Amino acid sequence: MDGFGDRVLVTGAAGFIGRAVVAALRARDLPVTAVDREPPAESWDEGVTAITGDLAEQEVCIAAFETRPRAVVHLAALTSVLRSVDAPMRTFAENVTITQVLLELSRGSGVDSFVLASTNAVVGDVGTDTITAGHPLRPLTPYGATKAAGEMLLSAYSGSYGLGTAALRFTNVYGPGMAHKDSFVPRMMRAALAGTGVQVYGDGKQRRDLVYIDDVVAAVLLALDTRFDGRAIIGSGESVSVLDLVETVRAVTGAAVPTEHVEAPAGEMPAVVVDVSASAETLGYRPTVSLEDGLARTWQYFQAQ
Repeated sequence: MDGFGDRVLVTGAAGFIGRAVVAALRARDLPVTAVDREPPAESWDEGVTAITGDLAEQEVCIAAFETRPRAVVHLAALTSVLRSVDAPMRTFAENVTITQVLLELSRGSGVDSFVLASTNAVVGDVGTDTITAGHPLRPLTPYGATKAAGEMLLSAYSGSYGLGTAALRFTNVYGPGMAHKDSFVPRMMRAALAGTGVQVYGDGKQRRDLVYIDDVVAAVLLALDTRFDGRAIIGSGESVSVLDLVETVRAVTGAAVPTEHVEAPAGEMPAVVVDVSASAETLGYRPTVSLEDGLARTWQYFQAQ
């Protein structure tokens, strides 16, 4: 048995990150309760108790906690920044109210570790400055605001009830398992397969931090193992421009992937540059997969699909 007890409740378990977290927990032979609105694409093994339903429904939450988890990994959320701007009330219900309900159920049922998937959008637009976990919270979208609210709830449950609460701020997560996603990496992979091109916002010099799925899973397991309490940035610590990203995809795929520059939408960040050195000190997190290796593995996955 590992340091955090046995059964782990994973919300959003059928999603890209969720499936990878469930697989890693099962590789340790830990029992998992997997909750998602959608059934998984492939059936789970016998060590997984699957609950298909919406966490907004009280009976779904109760059923999940009747399995007696000792830890919770809360990945379910409305994650689209643009959709959050169109639907702020729904974003609040999905990202804040459900987090509060899960924390309250955790407090009453013997859970001692709660891990939340958060975001660097909680700090808003800091220009080209490097984001640290100590930056003030100044979200500019309902999505960022609801994740900031989630972080505050975690802090309150840690301070008031002694629950170990970890807010892990993921950067752009990519890797095998994301064929259904519409973010930039899968768009480029599909373009490479089809011999087509991609649209690039603005001049393409905006910088992004991309983190490989295995590094994200490792961070979640570290948070559970150490009962980590606090905030940590989970990224690669290496920001690249969108143009550099396209060049790397061309190198690993051997495809031309022509680009068409289009006007950037409102709210397009000039840069997301993060410092992960504090996460090494506090959580023991050290990313291990380079962008080139990660994109090569992602390309193999897309070719096999």
